Amino acid sequence: METFKAVLKTLLFPLVLAGVFLALVLVPFGDLVPMALAAGGDNLGHVSRIQGAAFAEQGGALRELTLNAAVKREDILRTGPGARVELTMLDETKLTLGADTEFILERYDLGRQQGAGAVLLKLTKGAFRLATGELTALRGGPFEVGTPLGTIGIRGTEFWGGYITAESLSVMLISGKGVYVVNEAGRSEIVNPGDGVELRSRREPPSHPISWSPALRAKAYQMVGFD
Repeated sequence: METFKAVLKTLLFPLVLAGVFLALVLVPFGDLVPMALAAGGDNLGHVSRIQGAAFAEQGGALRELTLNAAVKREDILRTGPGARVELTMLDETKLTLGADTEFILERYDLGRQQGAGAVLLKLTKGAFRLATGELTALRGGPFEVGTPLGTIGIRGTEFWGGYITAESLSVMLISGKGVYVVNEAGRSEIVNPGDGVELRSRREPPSHPISWSPALRAKAYQMVGFD
């Protein structure tokens, strides 16, 4: 019996020694392991609803978007005529794109690594509706949507943005704390649901918020509404 115990100790000693070595090596990096796991890959969310044809382009490669398909960092999203796409992001933000829309998921850092997170999206053309999720995941970083005419900044809200006419970009607050619209000529704050502003040029400041008429609101909602 004593001989068996001695043999067992001899066999197990290298394993115990290896375990001690790994513990000594990994302890200094213990804080990095959860961050590495949380950082994940480039997937930012998925398609939670879709109508018509929509695609994502990255690095010249085009892929069709279908229900539950992943969307990735730096994807250029494009919708066809009559199409609608709803995306559910990792932080439960809901993003709906209307027809003939081009939208870029340039950056979506939820603060999973050291430092504050930040979200930067870009609308090139078309219309969208966005309801923010858990902004605490940003750790104080900005959440912005860039456009050719100015930038929309979000503070925990639901809002609509897009081109009702080809000449100007419009932004309407649906609910929440508010949004700001800024370009090189000025800044406008929208704090009352149902109010909206208009941008006609980067060289002209955004208009002052005004209450949108029921007809104008209905037109905006129709541009991102599913059949």
